[in-house]
Amino acid sequence: MKKIITIAIAMILMLTLVSCAKSEEEVAAEEAFNVEVARIQAELEKRDADVEDAQAVVDDERPALDDTLKPALQTAISEASAIEFDAPKASGSVEEINAATKELKQITYADQLQALNDATKALSDSIKKYELVNAPEEAYVINCLKNVKDIDGIAAATEDHDPNGNLHKDGGYTAQVYFSSPLVDHSYMDNDIIEAGTSGGGSIEVYKTAEEAKKREEYLAGFDGTITSSGSHEVIGTCIVRTSDSLTATQQKELEEAIIEALTKID
Repeated sequence: MKKIITIAIAMILMLTLVSCAKSEEEVAAEEAFNVEVARIQAELEKRDADVEDAQAVVDDERPALDDTLKPALQTAISEASAIEFDAPKASGSVEEINAATKELKQITYADQLQALNDATKALSDSIKKYELVNAPEEAYVINCLKNVKDIDGIAAATEDHDPNGNLHKDGGYTAQVYFSSPLVDHSYMDNDIIEAGTSGGGSIEVYKTAEEAKKREEYLAGFDGTITSSGSHEVIGTCIVRTSDSLTATQQKELEEAIIEALTKID
């Protein structure tokens, strides 16, 4: 009798194990489901690392060439940080698990993460660019101007040859680099690039601080639209990029942009 009972118990256990075993379809469905969950979790792990990197750039106290990029990055950080995902468990029938897997496949945060990375790079690059025009050396300015297409002559002012007489003086420029341009008619000008001044093409004035550059730019702006206007002027870092009043407005803008691009080119 005991033998019969033992056999019966064994058979019941076997049937229970068989009934609990998952079919190949169930195993495959759960594996596919878990792959999608792991993918999404990996995206969010990368998000966490990217947010940390982005915040480090925001916390960098150095100025950026474009000061609108910091609030833009802060917004991207907030949007990326707000993403939430509660990892579900595979449950239900094979059909239900497959349906849930299909829904998971539609979930991706790639666009938000790309926006975050783009904003991070933009601000990081802008900080690097500002460093290039933060009281640059005269030699750096000259080398940059050599790469601008519509500039055919360059000459740096010296204390003995400085039309404005402000070189190295308090509040004055630390470098004044004049350049000539083939876009300007030089027939009525002095052949000396420095004597021709900004009229011959333009110049780059370098100051110790951005405040000094802005003060100088405000002074120049006071002559805009008058007979004594000396051309366009744009503060970039601690420098002022100036172009000749003899150029058209379009030529001034294009030359100015080309010079700024050369001055702020990063590898």
